[in-house]
Amino acid sequence: MAGRGWFRFGSGCLWVLLPQGLTVVQSCGSCDRPHGRPRLAEAPGTGVSLAHTRGWVAAAAADGPVGVDVEAVGAGDVDWRTAQAVCTEEELAALRADTHPRRAFLRQWVRKESLVKVGVGTLDEPARLDVPVYGQEPPRWHGWRLLDWGGAEAVGCVAAREEMRLRLLG
Repeated sequence: MAGRGWFRFGSGCLWVLLPQGLTVVQSCGSCDRPHGRPRLAEAPGTGVSLAHTRGWVAAAAADGPVGVDVEAVGAGDVDWRTAQAVCTEEELAALRADTHPRRAFLRQWVRKESLVKVGVGTLDEPARLDVPVYGQEPPRWHGWRLLDWGGAEAVGCVAAREEMRLRLLG
């Protein structure tokens, strides 16, 4: 069993596979087309999420549903029409008060997108996802843990039920 090993994990076993031994597949459950939430063929209970933006890629895996999003910050101003369509009044107030409103908007957006990817919301009505304002409230939402990262170049967020660790690769 090259590329495989196992570790004791609580009362059960946790299988560890090398990345080259993993197959990511997508299916929506409603049709035969290859789209929808990704999963690992070798570990169907493991949640997988992928995201990309200009110059950045993010991947997350968890024991159960997980969602990740990443956005390049870039230059420019906030598109306030978009912000009004996707943010709550509290979020909009925080954006207006921030010294870098575009980055503040993207921090809220990646939180919402990560929750959409775990299936608790839709992009049709993102303002209904009344997520905590980044930096002002604990990074949790209805039992979901939110792990934020990033700075001047890009921002991202992972949502999962379990505690997560972040590993940035250069």
